[in-house]
Amino acid sequence: MQPSQERQPSRTDRLPRRRTDRLEDAAAWVLTAAALFVLLAGVLAGVAVRRDAGDSGRVAQQERTPVGAVLVSDGTIPYGPGLESLRPARYLDAGGKERAVLVTVVGRPPAGTVVRVWVHRDGRVVSSPPDGLDALVLGVTAAAGMVIIGWAVLVGLWMTVRRRLAVRNAAEWTREWAEVEPRWSRRDC
Repeated sequence: MQPSQERQPSRTDRLPRRRTDRLEDAAAWVLTAAALFVLLAGVLAGVAVRRDAGDSGRVAQQERTPVGAVLVSDGTIPYGPGLESLRPARYLDAGGKERAVLVTVVGRPPAGTVVRVWVHRDGRVVSSPPDGLDALVLGVTAAAGMVIIGWAVLVGLWMTVRRRLAVRNAAEWTREWAEVEPRWSRRDC
């Protein structure tokens, strides 16, 4: 045989494969394809969530208006974690009427400080409308959550398949050893 010609292995040169090996290979291919599908579905879901959050943010911006509210006293009502507190404040609505509200402030700004708050058409103080960054964070979180949960399920399935095939292989090896061991140890002579 010339050096440039390499011998290709034939099917008979390969080690024999057990049925469980073929089942494990098939399960690996199916679960890998499912993992790619979960990744694609997660990305598509994240894009949809981002789009929906952006749409709802635009709608909320039409229903909410930013106003400057003036803190009317130094007294605080403890609220939430950290340095947040509720403070009484007043603002002028679109009709020029003064309204009294409670606003969330951080720290201890003195009375007379103007703070930006968002108000609904009916005059209630509401949270600021979600912006593009909020929509992006929601989309990424939804995509990551879906992928992580999906892949966790697939890993669980893979571990179950591997465990069951290992039990089956161990039983087969025990049966085969029971046949081979007497000849190997020369006890059947």
